[in-house]
Order: sequence, then structure tokens, then C-alpha cells
Amino acid sequence: MLLMDEPFGAVDPITREHLQDELIRLQHELHKTIVFVTHDFDEAIKIGDRIAVLRERSHIAQFDTPEAILTNPADDFVSGFVGAGAALKRLNLTRVRDVEITDYPTVMIDDPLQQIFNRLRAGGINEVLLLDRLGRPYKWLRRGDLMRARGSLARAGTLVHDTVTRDATLRDALEAVLTDNTGRVAVTGRRGEYTGVVDMETLLNSVHDMLEADRLDALEHQHELEELRAAQTHAEQEGGGSVTGVGGFGGTR
Repeated sequence: MLLMDEPFGAVDPITREHLQDELIRLQHELHKTIVFVTHDFDEAIKIGDRIAVLRERSHIAQFDTPEAILTNPADDFVSGFVGAGAALKRLNLTRVRDVEITDYPTVMIDDPLQQIFNRLRAGGINEVLLLDRLGRPYKWLRRGDLMRARGSLARAGTLVHDTVTRDATLRDALEAVLTDNTGRVAVTGRRGEYTGVVDMETLLNSVHDMLEADRLDALEHQHELEELRAAQTHAEQEGGGSVTGVGGFGGTR
């Protein structure tokens, strides 16, 4: 068992995200139990399989899965700890590896300009991803960028500001898409090499699926409540008693 007491608290946000991804990758390889102390609830959601929310004197307010804490906090204290934007925080529950990672046209930095033009023309596309000599995402190149390049790619295109790994969360991916302002984010491997892209449409579809699942859960919950009320009413009419639970459903918070 490993005990980690706020290990990423003193680093900048970008480095922190990469360290979180690396910890998750290592945990998948080593299969070690880790007790990770943090005051950052988003970090807890991203890293933890189970979260213990502690109140005063280290009393456990709730110990549950991240999804259960986000969707069904035990009390007002936990709800306040979760804070606003619980729906957005749920994007931390899904990893990039769990959604569709698509391929995208790529060219290498040493490719001749004419070859890159031919690639654009042949594919009927207006943009490619330029990779450096190690196969890492470097720039987004549009057709107009190439026309202004004048024989050199040094000043052409838009630098790739951020990438995500397969272990990154969908919230990480969404932030990277918004940072690059290209409608997509490049996905990289362990050494930073390009492996594919995740686009905004995929992220929005994931959000839609989450909201739809919440709606169905709410309908099911409402149906259970109606059955409970009907059973209680029937019991009171028959014998004046009361019902505390039916079909394994023991009440609501």
C-alpha cells in the first residue's frame, strides 16, 4: 500500500494533469492500493476508485464511488464539498480511452511542401496535423498556411498547445479542445507520440449520453417512489398499518 499526502499540490496545473495521468497509468501496471490525500475534489474524482469525504475530526461523511458522490451526496456537507458544477465534474469519470479515438491526416516536418499539398488535395481536406521528427504533434496546418509558407514550415500553422493521453479524463480533453480552438485534441502515447484525435462532437455526444442516463435513472426512481406510495396506501386501507419498504426499496434521502 502507498500513502501519498497531497503529492501534486505544489506544481502548476498542466504538470499536475500529466502527473495524475502518469499515476493512473502506473497504478494500472502495478495494481497497488494507494491512499491519496487531496483537497482538490476534481483530483479525487479523476484518480480515486473510492472517495472518503471527511468532516471535522476526520469523521467519514461519505465513502463511495466518485459517481455516487456526485449524483447522490449523503448530506448537505458532502453536497457543499462537491460544490457547483457537479454535472461538469462527471466528465472526470470517463477516460479518453473509453470514447472513440479517430485518425486524422498527418504529415511529417521533413515532408516537402509539394507532398503536403498533394496530401491535402488528394484527401479533399483543408487541414493536416504536422508531426515532429519523433512523431509528436507539433502544428495544425491549413491550406492557407501552406500557401503563405514560401518554402518553409517554420512560421506556418498553429502550434499544438496541449495534448491528452488515453488515461486523461474527458474534462481534460474538453479543456484542451477549448485551449487549441481547433475543435479537436491530439491523443498521445507514453512518449508523446501521436495516436489519434478526439473531437468536440465526440465529447458532446458523451455529455448527452450522461444526461440521458441521468434522465432514465430519475424516471426509474420516480417509478419506485410511486410503487412505494401505492403499496403504503393499499396497506393502510387494508389494515391501518404502514409500509417501510417494498421490493428491496427502503426509502429515499
